[in-house]
Order: sequence, then structure tokens, then C-alpha cells
Amino acid sequence: MATTIISAATNSDPDTGSYFELAARAARTCVQRADIGLGEIGVLINTGVFRDSNICEPAVAALIQKRIGLGLAYEAGRAPTLSFDLMQGATGLLHAIVTADAFLATGAVKYALLVAGDVHPSTERDVTDFPYSSGSAALLLGSSPTAGGFGRLHTCEIPGPVDPMAWVDLDEARTDGRRVICVRAGAQDPVDLAVAVVRSCVDEQGLDGSDFAEGQALLLVPAHVSGFRTRLANILAIPSRSVIGFAPSVGVPYTAAPVHAYLNALDVGLLDAARTVIFLAADGVSAACLAYHPQSVSPTPEKRTPSGRTHDADTPGRAATGVC
Repeated sequence: MATTIISAATNSDPDTGSYFELAARAARTCVQRADIGLGEIGVLINTGVFRDSNICEPAVAALIQKRIGLGLAYEAGRAPTLSFDLMQGATGLLHAIVTADAFLATGAVKYALLVAGDVHPSTERDVTDFPYSSGSAALLLGSSPTAGGFGRLHTCEIPGPVDPMAWVDLDEARTDGRRVICVRAGAQDPVDLAVAVVRSCVDEQGLDGSDFAEGQALLLVPAHVSGFRTRLANILAIPSRSVIGFAPSVGVPYTAAPVHAYLNALDVGLLDAARTVIFLAADGVSAACLAYHPQSVSPTPEKRTPSGRTHDADTPGRAATGVC
């Protein structure tokens, strides 16, 4: 049994600027698409960074858990649902996949629900100096005997001390600290960091340009930086059509970006023939990627040829960790 993506959903409804509400809506939609009961979900992980009123306690995951009514009753013979925050900037969702995989591998957890997304702490939308779009995403993971699962997590960070990318200037904010946030770009070009982790992942997976050209491999990217997709494809020497981002109408998501790219690839049918889907996330401080095999892959000594098999939305993955 390997960890698989069961379903995914996003939400950017314009009637609210609350991350708690947007994440709850995405989570409900994700679970409904999977046609499973809330009682079957054993773990909820929140990876959203920017949240309502800059709240720190309790964990945002617990607040979302309460909103969707997930595992709130303690019953004899049934383990309660565990929820917690895992914040790792733009790469948080990929780290959460690895973490959820560890829970699923034990067999004690049947499904894991991951949520991501960001809003301005004032919960106002389209704040001028806030670089990210208000929205959320959810990913439901489970286990399947027919999937190949996730590969090793590859990570890269800029060396040395790192200045904060987001903070509240308390002297300037005074009593308004819950409604403001300062955000800056990272010190390094995210393309450089992305290239390092993707090359490491592609080499480990034994992929080359022909796999991407034939549609057997796809690279899902957080294409919110101008020219990111094109530059990445050129440096990696892979066809730009195999580097998938998301529509401009999505705006500029932060932690939810990998789910937007995954759903975009799914919607346009690019996952139908793909045997390896590489998830990437990056900002100006760090990058991470991992390979996902929607279908189980039988090892062969020769170069693979297109299988023509259909993508199964209920297929799995496995993971470890490596640092560049």
C-alpha cells in the first residue's frame, strides 16, 4: 500500500477574507469529492502561513477542524483526529505530504487531510502591500495498492542566517498589530533554488528530457513569479509544455500553489498518461520537490515507453527527506 492523492480542491470565494472559512470550504469540497465520511479522517495538517488576525494560538488546524466538524467527539474504541500546524513557508504542503505519509504508512490512519492558503491578517481582500491572493486549498491523501506513491523529498535553502520574510513591526503597528503584516521577497532567485531540487529529484527518478517530451513526466510549478516556468524549462532543458503552472486568474497563491498546479494539470488532461508527477514549491529562501507516481511502476532495465494507462485519482505515494 502506498500513499495516494484521493482528491483536491481550492477555494477563493469573494464573500470572505477569512482563511479559517476559506480553508474550511476547500476541505469540505475535497472530502465531498472523495465521497468518504469525516469520521474516516485521522489527521488534519494546516500549512497556511498568513491567517486571520495573525493568530498563533490555538493552532489554526484545530480551528479549521472545529469548523468542518472533524473528529470532535471522543468515543470508546476510536482514536480522536489529530490536527496540527506545519509551517514551512511556500514548501509547507510538500513537507506535510511527507508527514502524512508517515502516519498512513502505519495503517492506523486511513485518510489524512492537508489544508493550505493565505489571507491578509485584516481579512480584507486585495490589500495593496500584501503580495498574495486570498484563497485556500485542500488535499486528501489515502492508501492504495495500485499506486506508486511519493518519492523522496528534496530540499534546498539559502546558506547562513536568513532574515524574516514576514513580520509585524510592533513599534509602527502599536495596538493594530493583529491587522498588519510586513512581507518581503526572499534574498535569492527562486528559480536557482528550484533548479537545484528538481535536478536532484529528476536524477534520482532516472528521468530525462524524453520522459517530459513524451508526456510521461510532468513538473508542477508555483508559477507566481514572472517568467518562472519558461526560465525553469530552459535551464532544465525540458519542453515548456511539460512544466505546468496555473491560470493567471488564480492570482498569486503562496502555500496553496502546488494544489492549484495539480488541479490545472488534472483539468486539462495532462495527468492521464503521466507516470511521474513532480511537485515543486519555492520562494526566495527555500525550495522543495518530490515525485508522485499515480500508478504503480514495475522496474524495467530498458527505457520506458508510454503505457497508455489512465490516471487514477485514487492512487498513492511514499517519502523520506534529502537536503541539497
